[in-house]
Amino acid sequence: MIVIAEQAALARVAARAASVAIKGGTIPILQNVLIDARDGQVSLTATDLDMEIRERFAATVDRPGQITVNAASLSEIARNAPNGSEVMIQWENATDPRALVKFGRSKYRLPVLPAGDFPIRDGLKDATEMTMPAADLLTLLDHVHFAQSSEETRYYLCGTYFHTLADEGQAVFRVVATDGHRMVLDQRPVDTGTSIPGVIVPRAAVAEFRRLLAGSKADAKVSATTTGVSLEIGDTRLITKTIDGAYPDYERVRPRQWDREILIDRAVLHGAVKRVALISADKARSVKLTIDDEVLTLTVRNMEAGMADEEIEVSGDGEHFETGFNAKYLLDVLEQTDADQMVFRVTDGMSPARLDPHPGTKGAECIVNVIMPLRV
Repeated sequence: MIVIAEQAALARVAARAASVAIKGGTIPILQNVLIDARDGQVSLTATDLDMEIRERFAATVDRPGQITVNAASLSEIARNAPNGSEVMIQWENATDPRALVKFGRSKYRLPVLPAGDFPIRDGLKDATEMTMPAADLLTLLDHVHFAQSSEETRYYLCGTYFHTLADEGQAVFRVVATDGHRMVLDQRPVDTGTSIPGVIVPRAAVAEFRRLLAGSKADAKVSATTTGVSLEIGDTRLITKTIDGAYPDYERVRPRQWDREILIDRAVLHGAVKRVALISADKARSVKLTIDDEVLTLTVRNMEAGMADEEIEVSGDGEHFETGFNAKYLLDVLEQTDADQMVFRVTDGMSPARLDPHPGTKGAECIVNVIMPLRV
């Protein structure tokens, strides 16, 4: 096999493959990337047995062939090659234990494992499909990803829930994430008849989805079965297993009625929460919110570091009200939107509250942010 590839293309594709391939471990072939060169194109495939990424790009193929080399090594070599250079990958035959990677006066000889040993996953069978602009899908995932759980004991929350449904007569594709302390959902309209089954996409796969979608102006195709989901953008395909579990009924914690509704400047609230939380020492980083007329007071008490409070002006009538939240959860919500105004909706101090972008915010009309309160 002899391949000559542009540095930029090889570096981009090899980096994506390296992010999926296993680092270390006891199965050497999973640390490698499969290089398949033929017909003027090179395909790089990497897998950790839960996810598989395959991407093609144009290159000069003087001699077709298949090999596997260490994904991290190939990625670093391509990344550090001079901009605009050409990188040659050469492997003589099955008796040659190493492949030559060369650019300029630099030469690397990487150990080769047989391509036949590399585990290739079949495509999804009988999958349902949906297409939307990559930018829209990225926005959806950006709005919810932070609420995914990292507690393996509640494995079914360690991902994002994908599904289609009818919302007020309109077919929509909805994504939901929750860790049991907060819940976020967002959605986009899709063509009538589009059907994606309810599946839980693991958090690691969601992170890879976001990397692939970033900066893309193309359409993204999502295919799903009950056991797997794939994302295709141009010449790139990522397939992941889904989490085998029942996702909780998130609608049960979604407040639909409330006693208080106030309008708050997002940047002002973000700054105030960040400042008062500086002296919070407890694990929950609790912040007390007190509303009197059109003044919101944020308070943090720390037996060792002291006390902090800050007042900000808000809009909205109602009686005196007190509640408390984890400062990090508030900041996460406020940092995932560029809305100028946020709408805070609450019933009582121990009921779930909503902190949503103002309905007039472009691209955020459907976001629902639910935060569970704390005793303060």
